[in-house]
Amino acid sequence: MSRIMTIWLPRWPVQRRLLERPELRRRPVFVCRRERRGVMKVVAWAWAAPPRRAGPSVPQSGPQSGRASVPPILAGMSLAEAMAVLALSHGSRACHIAEVEHDDPVADLAALEELARYCRRFAPIVAIEKPPRHEPVGPECLQIDVTGTAGFFGGEGPLVRTVVWTLAARGIHARAAIADTPAAAWAAVHHTDALRDDCRHDHGHALVHGHVLGRGGRHRRWAIVSPGAQLQSLAGLPAAALRLDATVLTQLRDVGIETIGRVARLPRKSLASRFAPQVSQRLAEFTGERPEPLVVPCSGELPTASQTFDFPILLRDTTLDDLVAVTERLLQECVAPLAAHGKGVMSLQVRLERSQSAELRETCTPAIIDIGVFQPSSSAKHLVELVRLRMARMRMPREIEEITVEVVSAGAAECRQRTLFGEAAETSAAQVGMLLDRLSGRLGRGAVFEPRPMADAQPEHAWAAVPPATSRSSRSKPEPKPEHRSGSKRSHHDGPHASRMTSSPTSMAAPQRRPIWLLPQPVRLETVALVPEGAFETRSPESMPPARFRLASQSGSQTHEVVKAHGPERIETAWWRGPTVRRDYYVIETASGARYWIFRRLRGASGGRPGSEWFLHGTFA
Repeated sequence: MSRIMTIWLPRWPVQRRLLERPELRRRPVFVCRRERRGVMKVVAWAWAAPPRRAGPSVPQSGPQSGRASVPPILAGMSLAEAMAVLALSHGSRACHIAEVEHDDPVADLAALEELARYCRRFAPIVAIEKPPRHEPVGPECLQIDVTGTAGFFGGEGPLVRTVVWTLAARGIHARAAIADTPAAAWAAVHHTDALRDDCRHDHGHALVHGHVLGRGGRHRRWAIVSPGAQLQSLAGLPAAALRLDATVLTQLRDVGIETIGRVARLPRKSLASRFAPQVSQRLAEFTGERPEPLVVPCSGELPTASQTFDFPILLRDTTLDDLVAVTERLLQECVAPLAAHGKGVMSLQVRLERSQSAELRETCTPAIIDIGVFQPSSSAKHLVELVRLRMARMRMPREIEEITVEVVSAGAAECRQRTLFGEAAETSAAQVGMLLDRLSGRLGRGAVFEPRPMADAQPEHAWAAVPPATSRSSRSKPEPKPEHRSGSKRSHHDGPHASRMTSSPTSMAAPQRRPIWLLPQPVRLETVALVPEGAFETRSPESMPPARFRLASQSGSQTHEVVKAHGPERIETAWWRGPTVRRDYYVIETASGARYWIFRRLRGASGGRPGSEWFLHGTFA
């Protein structure tokens, strides 16, 4: 009996854009398609990081709000209706900061195909769903044949958990379900919240094993349907889980049939005579009476090379150099056809297949090495160095039966004509890219990033960690309109944009007004007294920074005396962010010559009185 695992990527068009542009997580994102007469229809939407606490004028939705719940924003809804619902639930300001993107199904499918090749680590056969024509959303699911491969991961339960956690580590929200047929797995993965945990039939065997994630046990990320029990365990799901169009669902609802179980109880002759043929077809695919083929995308597009040994190689009888030599030869076989077409490797996968005898002694997953580079590379020597770094850090299997190298993604390699005397300058960019690849191989890909300035008034959120290649390619794109503001209280040293951080060099604050080293979190200072009158340009006592403060260090607590101060610079966030942040920043210089960036937290409403708490936020060079 076959077992199919379906991976659902909810709102994939929005997720793809959030992966490419992390700064969109703070904004409502709408992906729309232009219909006839210029009407914009919503394909998908999401707000990954909404404000934690809305302002007093923002209506709250839900049962705790004391009013009717706000209707959801569904696919196929017009953009005007979606904006009205968004304003009703989060306030009108949310519509002003919303990002509207045009639908790009070709790019969505290409990214999904790349993810499908990445998911071959779980099973060799990975297919992309083919949605019906009546659905407004493109493919969002991957279907994997895990028949006989779940044992490599310790069973079906550890397999679905590994899938969800692995994709979550890449920043992808996914749900997974395993059943006998693709239709049953699709229905289970789209209704994991409706499945009961360890549901049991009258005969006493477990039918559905759901695993709960989130607070209060309300969110389920995975589910397993026992073999041969999909009809009994999924009978309570709505008939829409069979992927029927709206006309057929209306006909079923008119006669009181709303669940899969009631559809299955009808005689097959009645289904064929009273309803459209797709009802009998979908039900047969759900139960397994009719096969549903899996279409594997791009089966031979990217090169793959493998080396099978006549006898399993024992780890104690071989060296790392021998394994690297075999891997280098396989890499050359994969890189050569790509280089002939002007392409380079963006990411690849090296699989160390274990022999059957080794798997009986070790309950571990197959050894898989994932390599990713920041720019397309056609150098097998550079790629094999990255593989060597990963092999030296990982736990190698005791016996190796086969080594497989598979190119997961490729891109156009940069090729420039060399000049007579400028070879060093031309190769500097490639050398920097190779250095970044080696650092990511040694420290981890998440540890190598480039800080990108963001349009945010609050210094903690005024930058984002993005991959270096992504940040360089996106510098030419216009930055979104800043969603936060800063107050108007500044000294004569402040420029017109001193308290607003953007990615454009012309709108950045003056370099002398921003520290080079910013603390992850502000540190509270122990202040001693105010600056004496005459030592600061502002003579108001409320505008004076402290004359002395204590700063804890490794050698102990030290008292610093302030000799110069510049400010204040008012930084204030807007109400739709949630809790409002109001601070007066000062650039101070101590008697030892050190320069610090400190602030005082303001109390009350906008323009309120200064507080007595001082914090250190950064240090100048």
